[in-house]
Amino acid sequence: MRHAVVGDLCLDWNAVTWAADTDLQVIVWTAEAGTPAHDGLRTLASGAADPSHAARSGSA
Repeated sequence: MRHAVVGDLCLDWNAVTWAADTDLQVIVWTAEAGTPAHDGLRTLASGAADPSHAARSGSA
């Protein structure tokens, strides 16, 4: 997967289906610890990759 801010992310995924409604699924994307993809996900989770976050904090 390629993200516009953090670049390429090599991710694993799991799908969880709800037994009461098999049309509903939750997809969980993960990356192996210590990989560039893991670092990229942590950057996204921190909000540091959000351009509006930088604007609010006064960062360029």
